[in-house]
Amino acid sequence: MDGLTFREEGLEELERDLIKAISKSPVQAEETLKELAKEFMESAKARAETELKPHERKGEQKKKAIKKKWGVKIVEEGVEIAALIWNSARHFHLVENGHNLVKDGKVIGFVSGKHIMEKTREEYREIVPERFEEMVDDILKGSGLN
Repeated sequence: MDGLTFREEGLEELERDLIKAISKSPVQAEETLKELAKEFMESAKARAETELKPHERKGEQKKKAIKKKWGVKIVEEGVEIAALIWNSARHFHLVENGHNLVKDGKVIGFVSGKHIMEKTREEYREIVPERFEEMVDDILKGSGLN
């Protein structure tokens, strides 16, 4: 029986390129998530500006305006990372989800919600996977694995 001989070439380079890609991934993923979260928040803010009736607020009331109360935070737990985007105006949930219209203690109607966050989430349903695919492609190219 004849023996088979295998010759390996380039495994060290492949290993080096894989290690490089793996080490870049968490940092690049966090940067991409931060960018997306900021863009999401700006998109939600813009949607709120266009869909909500302008209210003239003065003094301390200005600080309670929906347009001033947006926030974003990146939360890491173990290997998981998430972006939290919110509006902390006390009445935002009423604007978002709708509420009863009350006059003299009686419900006289219902004001439909504007669903600002829901619409923005729907807008980003395709954007987020595309951006992470671009990120992976960039990591692979930058690591010589394209």
